[in-house]
Amino acid sequence: MIGKRLRLVYNPNAGRRRLTGQLDTVIRIFQESGYEVCVHRGGSPEDIENIASQSMDVERLIIAGGDGSIHQAVNGLLKISAEKRPTLGILPVGTANDLAYALRLPKSIPEACKVIAKGKTFEMDTGKFNDRYFVNVASAGLLTDVSQKVDIRVKNTLGQLAYFLKGLETLPSFRPFQVEFEHDGRQYREEVVLFMVANGLSVGGLRQLVPRASLTDGKLDVLMVPSAGWPETLRLLLSVLSGEKADTEKIMEFQTAAELTVRTDRPIRSDLDGESGPESTWHIKIGPKISVLY
Repeated sequence: MIGKRLRLVYNPNAGRRRLTGQLDTVIRIFQESGYEVCVHRGGSPEDIENIASQSMDVERLIIAGGDGSIHQAVNGLLKISAEKRPTLGILPVGTANDLAYALRLPKSIPEACKVIAKGKTFEMDTGKFNDRYFVNVASAGLLTDVSQKVDIRVKNTLGQLAYFLKGLETLPSFRPFQVEFEHDGRQYREEVVLFMVANGLSVGGLRQLVPRASLTDGKLDVLMVPSAGWPETLRLLLSVLSGEKADTEKIMEFQTAAELTVRTDRPIRSDLDGESGPESTWHIKIGPKISVLY
């Protein structure tokens, strides 16, 4: 008997258009699980955020897309009061699918639908970067805005390889920048090529990039790669990307539940979950928890 309401919002361009050929299967599985299904085609990132912010009329909001689509949906959902906010479900059809990896969701769309239909939930941390929320990572510096610059057609054709190829293009023109902030009684003033605040353990398809990060611990993981001359800087970046950063003491890492105010020596753009984020100065803290199906 149909009694529960579910809204499915999908990004038609995500992950080589994986969902479009299985849309009927998705709707069938949800209907057979007792849901009345409303389908919305996300025409733009702003559209996804807007429809999420108006989803007080459903019990479940299901996002079929990548991490950018989830980012927009979370920012929309957090405009709704906690008592009226629907539970978030994820169909991982993007390129990197970092959050889906952290939640161990099946890669198969029908199997992911079955997970959602079971209705098991947990309360997930979010991070806040000025007035925007993030789920996986907030970052600035080298390689961090690559996903914004990669053409959707190239990304769908090459997958994660597109990120690395585009990232290499940025190396010759990149300028390190200075960050300054206080944490745990210590004043930090460092020239860096990468500044990252992680909530999840996978970033940009790089698994276990921040292995101790947790989606439920109420803490954010801060990572900084200092500028040390290009040969050494590249070595440090490779150690981060390969997950072997424990081998060097030059990479700075710490966990925090405290609010940070980070200033830079010039205006620096940020990236939130692969989407364009605010320009520095940055006020960073743990955001509200959000209920997620897994």
